[in-house]
Amino acid sequence: MSGAAIDYEQYPLKRYRFWSVYLHYNQAYLGRCYIALNRSGNLDPFSDTTVAERAELESVVGDVRAALNVLYGPSLFNYANFRNTWPRCHWHVIPRYETAKTIGGVEFRDDNWGKNYAPYDRNFSIPRTLLLQIKADISRELS
Repeated sequence: MSGAAIDYEQYPLKRYRFWSVYLHYNQAYLGRCYIALNRSGNLDPFSDTTVAERAELESVVGDVRAALNVLYGPSLFNYANFRNTWPRCHWHVIPRYETAKTIGGVEFRDDNWGKNYAPYDRNFSIPRTLLLQIKADISRELS
């Protein structure tokens, strides 16, 4: 996807009052999602969000963690907030796996286990049918 504009909202999982959850297009980390503030703007997640928005974010993160734990059993989670290429307040939820997981015949390996999640394989791709199945599974768990 390098060089091309990315539609960060192409794989919606669930909309909440203040936040929406999306599946990340690159599943190098199985179940990677991001949680975006529904109101627009390159807002700082700490100083520009309201108490109600931050409270809901905590609940949404808990929902995402619970769904991914049921589906894939990550060993731990990383969180990141950049707003570099998508200037909207959002958090990445990056599941990390100590051991490989095989879903739909594809092996997902965390080659950075024990280190920062980045850099990672930005060209990692899976069949679209599997991507849509992961989306459907997480959506179901979030409902």
